Amino acid sequence: MRRVVFGLAWVCVALFARPAHADAIEDVINQVTVAEYQSYLRVLAGVDPVYPGVYLPNRWAVGDGGNIAGDWITSQFQGFGLSTFQQIFNYSYSPNVVAEITGTTRPQDVYVICAHYDTLANTVGADDNGSGTAAVLTAARILSQYQFEGTLRFIAFSGEEDGLLGSRRYAQAVHSGGENIAGVINLDMILHPGWDSQEPDPDYDLDILTNAASSWLAQELVAKYAAYTPIDVEVSIDNYGNSDHSPFWEYGYSAIRLTEHTTPETWYQGSNAEYHQPTDVYDNPHLDWEFGRHVVRGGMAELIDLAGLVVPEPGTAVLAALGVLVIRRRGRVA
Repeated sequence: MRRVVFGLAWVCVALFARPAHADAIEDVINQVTVAEYQSYLRVLAGVDPVYPGVYLPNRWAVGDGGNIAGDWITSQFQGFGLSTFQQIFNYSYSPNVVAEITGTTRPQDVYVICAHYDTLANTVGADDNGSGTAAVLTAARILSQYQFEGTLRFIAFSGEEDGLLGSRRYAQAVHSGGENIAGVINLDMILHPGWDSQEPDPDYDLDILTNAASSWLAQELVAKYAAYTPIDVEVSIDNYGNSDHSPFWEYGYSAIRLTEHTTPETWYQGSNAEYHQPTDVYDNPHLDWEFGRHVVRGGMAELIDLAGLVVPEPGTAVLAALGVLVIRRRGRVA
């Protein structure tokens, strides 16, 4: 009988829950702080220790640094209370790290926020891509406090610098398993937006890279950044697919990349002189922390909207408390 009463109490809570509205989304995303974001990036970039006396020299996927970083990210997700596992896709490489919040009413709909955590051997990769990985950790910590109708999945990929090895293997696996990956937000390099401040077209914005099939997701993100942040965004078709969103395209999933510059700007126009260089460090004066904070906020707003934040109606906490009270009373009688 105790279990029946307990179940009824929480059924009451579920029945009186409702999807999130704009104020609820803002309440959640306003918890993003530069201080928390920096705390993760300081470890990833070798400024603060992973463990006492142990600093990351890099996060090279086939070196000790990659494995240490993967284990540290795993421990962070687990510390947030998330269901977490490591996907070994190649025993020579550090693993993909996957964590999730299972949806309450439509768990089969999976929404992914991801970033690659690996670097080249010669760089600590503060911007590429400690910036994206720290964003995923920030989002995971905050969102772990809530429930959602759909499933939220947080992924730190390995092997991106060697041809998207980790994300290719992961996308293949979820497709083979018949999973409904309903949307993917990939963050790759988000702290170095300013390189061309010349009028009439200053390039101090967030680039949203998409394919035609994912344009709905790109446009929804445009709306979220307009509603919840002060930063400018620009949507471009991605003809290069050189980050972890593109393997999802191969299996028909909708996926976009949030980034500081388009691929041609990075590769051919010199938009980031620190790209893949030892100078990509934490104390680089070009890193814009407030810009990064807003990138995280806007991406989280879209993720929350897609997955459906469950907000209890006023009074449901009282119902739950009454249920617990009945359980205790019956326990004493028994």
